[in-house]
Amino acid sequence: MAKRLPLIVIGGGAAGILAAWKAASLGARVILAERNPKLGIKLLISGGGKCNITHAGAMEEVRSAFPTNEARFLKPAFYKFSNVDIVAMLEARGVETMTRPNGRVFPRTGRADDVVNALADYLKMTNVEVLLKTRVSGICSSAGSVQGVLVDDQLVPSSHVILATGGASYPKTGTTGDGFVWAERLGHTIVPVRPALAPIAVEPKLPPAWRGVALRGGCLMVFADGKKIFAQEEDILFSHEGITGPAALECSRVAAEARAHHRVELRFDFFPGKDFIQLDEEFTAFVLSRRDKMLSTLLDAWLPNRLVPALLAAAHVDGTIRGHVLTRSQRRSLVQIMKDWKLGDVARVDLERGEVTAGGVALNEIDPQTMRSRIIRGLYVCGEVLDIAGPVGGYNLQAAFSTGYVAGESAALDWLDI
Repeated sequence: MAKRLPLIVIGGGAAGILAAWKAASLGARVILAERNPKLGIKLLISGGGKCNITHAGAMEEVRSAFPTNEARFLKPAFYKFSNVDIVAMLEARGVETMTRPNGRVFPRTGRADDVVNALADYLKMTNVEVLLKTRVSGICSSAGSVQGVLVDDQLVPSSHVILATGGASYPKTGTTGDGFVWAERLGHTIVPVRPALAPIAVEPKLPPAWRGVALRGGCLMVFADGKKIFAQEEDILFSHEGITGPAALECSRVAAEARAHHRVELRFDFFPGKDFIQLDEEFTAFVLSRRDKMLSTLLDAWLPNRLVPALLAAAHVDGTIRGHVLTRSQRRSLVQIMKDWKLGDVARVDLERGEVTAGGVALNEIDPQTMRSRIIRGLYVCGEVLDIAGPVGGYNLQAAFSTGYVAGESAALDWLDI
């Protein structure tokens, strides 16, 4: 009896590893092709190198964090393979996890390589043939069916291929968007790719002296042509790239999409829990209790000292005046700036710097129950190459794990049914 053609998984990230493991665990002969010299490169840098594995809580809550159409698509996969399932897999291989108060789940050791090593163990246990430093250059098809993949311009025959190449962010990790090109050549629609969870560059450029300053507990706001369209209460950080940190990452997708048609600016509210009147009353009482102090000194107790000169300038108030000289108009100008400080116009949101990519293979062309392509037989699509992009906090890795699991299961069942 002739040996069956292998089931090929392209991509050794979160989705690809889960797909390969699940397919092999069901009895399929699996080859996983990864262009990098090691598996899970992007996993290794996720969560600042600590790997934010998933988000805790009910899967319905996790699902609802995604845009409506994406949440609808993910529902079957999230219920087939949940956050509880991935945590159980890792803990079975000795990786203890911890859940932070914000719901983000990390390995207790704080080492992303522990997660990757555990997942790699599952590939070994199920005899997946892992080919590292293997650059796939295309997927071949004929008469509407997959025929195999090209490696070094040589055809590796296969009638079942799982596309798990990731998006187009962090190209140094190997996610250069090849999967979009191959899927499009096979007849799939590619929703325009744009950055998500990325740093935001503004103009005029922020002063170099601000780099490293973190603004905690505030609210970053996105305005398009003067109208607020999005806001995120979280920390931001000034860096050489512009504005980053959790709030900036959450705002980046909206800012990037709006910038295509509008003038977009970022503003910051230092005290989102207080309205203007309440903040004005508290600031007034504070100033009057220290009426002999210079205003710049008083503001150091409320705001990062490296930003005080800029905030005073924005409010058109002299920082050398004493508290008892501060007029009502000047005080209200300062309070207004604290509630609505313009950081700058959005200059760009760099695709290659995004933690994830929005856009990708159109979801209506993939069966959400199986991850089978509706366009070409024998093709399965999972992970970030799909048009899916959730918020920061482990959501996107869970989407990759879940869709990878389903793709692997479906492909294996089809492979076994030959």
